[in-house]
Amino acid sequence: MKSFLLLLSLLAALCTAAEETSIYRKPTPVAIRSEVDRALAADWERNGIAVPHEASDCVLVRRLHLALAGRLPIPDEARAYVNSTAPDKYETLIETLLNSDNFADYWTMLWSDTLRIKSEFPINLWPNAVYGYQRRIRRFLKENEPYDRFARSLLTAAGSNFRVPEANFYRATADRSAQGIAGVVALTFLGSRFETWPEADRKKFSALFEPVAFKSTKEWKEEIVYWRETPDISDPQTAAAEAVLSHPDFARALVNRVWFRFFGRGIVHEADDLRPDNLPVNPELLELLARKFRESGYDFRLLCRTIAESAACRAASGNGDERAERHFAAFAVRRLPAEVLDDAIRDLTGVPGSYSSVIPEPFTFLPAEARTVTLADGSISSSFLILFGRPARDSGKLSERSDLITDKQRLQLFNSGEIYRKLGKIQQGSALKPLPRKVEELYWLFYSRPPTVGEKLTIQTALKNTKKRWRFPQDLSWILLNSKEFLHQH
Repeated sequence: MKSFLLLLSLLAALCTAAEETSIYRKPTPVAIRSEVDRALAADWERNGIAVPHEASDCVLVRRLHLALAGRLPIPDEARAYVNSTAPDKYETLIETLLNSDNFADYWTMLWSDTLRIKSEFPINLWPNAVYGYQRRIRRFLKENEPYDRFARSLLTAAGSNFRVPEANFYRATADRSAQGIAGVVALTFLGSRFETWPEADRKKFSALFEPVAFKSTKEWKEEIVYWRETPDISDPQTAAAEAVLSHPDFARALVNRVWFRFFGRGIVHEADDLRPDNLPVNPELLELLARKFRESGYDFRLLCRTIAESAACRAASGNGDERAERHFAAFAVRRLPAEVLDDAIRDLTGVPGSYSSVIPEPFTFLPAEARTVTLADGSISSSFLILFGRPARDSGKLSERSDLITDKQRLQLFNSGEIYRKLGKIQQGSALKPLPRKVEELYWLFYSRPPTVGEKLTIQTALKNTKKRWRFPQDLSWILLNSKEFLHQH
């Protein structure tokens, strides 16, 4: 009990020590350098919000890795960035991450949420289709295929759901009526809740998808998507695609959704609820980004780069200032996504996670080297992922994923003997390093920064009061894992 109370007091002391320092922000305001930055700054001025301070290099290197690649930087990457004096190091890091396999993997996971990739109820794509569909999304991201071309390939899809991956766009809905399909299309590509549309508009839009039909084959679980002929439209596939691609919200919806992925809220909030009476917090910013996106030829990677280079992404966090966060003058602190957190613990400890499915399939048994963010099937999960808010992928709504921290999650991390044992493996490769070196390395591992002077003093005091010095690195790892700084994007 005495040892446990010592750990609790050390956790509280470390949190206080970190808060008293300026390690999270630079002393200067964030620079206003681009057209996007000027749209942000104009909104801040209108609302009487000061230009925010820029986040520190330690914060920015961690933030970019999480936002673009869905992973923490390894210590050598973080140190190299922090110690670099290159004037373009921020832009260079963005470019490196955008061209990495981790970018393709992480954003494939996010797109798989939106496109409802799941083998079992209520979507029932089945594993064969799941993996083909997921690879198609990854190809879009890895090759930087123009977004409008990718969207068109889904909207005009026909054929076997096993052999034509795009056909699964229409398969991945529980309601296969014209209205049900129209609702999925509106949510996915127009960022809109179909039930909020006027009835006349719903009928007209639903009519575009009346020709979509399905038939089974003799192959187990295979299904054919096809388009019935209609007397009014000679090419119903093209007509449906053009109606979506020419819609004024087509570009806005994607821009708003990607902005949400970076900041936890959209320029229109909620980010998939665009409608006339749900106004954007910064209309000029939304229109500017949508116009630039269209003019770029719907370059998804360029859109991500533009947002990552913005003053909003370089701004320091605002300690819960909701008004500043709403106008993107402060970076909102929020918990790591479930899959990213699972991978972070795995990367730190070298111990992979384990997964299961309600209906076991051969694909449930994944190789040890597979990262959690690469899980293709929403039906394959774990108790950890469920607890930490991984989306069920039933509806494709952004609200299916929860990045809030809960009491149950805290208890899991705080009391899990399994996680504590995993943390003991961190120091196995550095047994001969002196303890101060171990402590510093742990800080770079968990926080992408060195310990502050105050934190070093706190740790030295704790060391004097412990009788199990040999176990201290493992105990410190447990403390760092349970801290807000590790568990959150900031």
